[in-house]
Amino acid sequence: MKPVDFNYDSIPVGYYDEIFQRRRGVQSKWHHLKFDRVRKELPANGSHVDVACGPGTFMGTLPSSIRSIGVDISEPQIAYALQRYSSPSRSFKTMQPGQLDFPDASTDVVTSIELIEHISQDEATQLLCECHRILKPGGKMVITTPNYAFLWPLIELALNRFGKVSYEDQHITKYTPAKLSQLLADAGFATVKVETCLWSAPFAATIGWKFSDMIARLEPNFITKNLGHLLIGVATKK
Repeated sequence: MKPVDFNYDSIPVGYYDEIFQRRRGVQSKWHHLKFDRVRKELPANGSHVDVACGPGTFMGTLPSSIRSIGVDISEPQIAYALQRYSSPSRSFKTMQPGQLDFPDASTDVVTSIELIEHISQDEATQLLCECHRILKPGGKMVITTPNYAFLWPLIELALNRFGKVSYEDQHITKYTPAKLSQLLADAGFATVKVETCLWSAPFAATIGWKFSDMIARLEPNFITKNLGHLLIGVATKK
């Protein structure tokens, strides 16, 4: 699940959680809007597995009616998640690449937020096959990854130059809407929908947090769903 030439434990523990909690700036607003969009695809209750949960930030935004388990290969990030976000409805555990340690047809929804760009396409296919296996019939897979069919390469260039974490060595597989659709279909999902999200609203946070929220409300759906910088795939198991 991770390339051998990059050590993900080199990312400071809780780094992305600290960005989220900052509640100012483009990076923080990006994560807030992204999580808002993913949550729209989740049921009001039921069981949920978050693959590559990192420091647990996304799960920390979910209601207690959803019973969530977060898994990640990084022991330090899981330790952080356990300390900060563990609750009766949220648990976390480390898991090595390969087979997901869950029974067949055991969960209602699986999320994977910005993971597959970090692994090879073959590894991504194997991972999504595992997600398909653990989903109940009618269960839903929700996945996000940068949209390399539009302006993301320019955004990534800026992040590599000015951000604290570089994506140059991390993003080893680049997805377009068609490529993500095919990946989900190859993993056995019966229905697949891929669209985009996050257009101008995250960058409006340079002016102000509330201004960014206003832009998010005013952006035309046609633009955000087709020209956004992040792909979101939603697929169901037959």
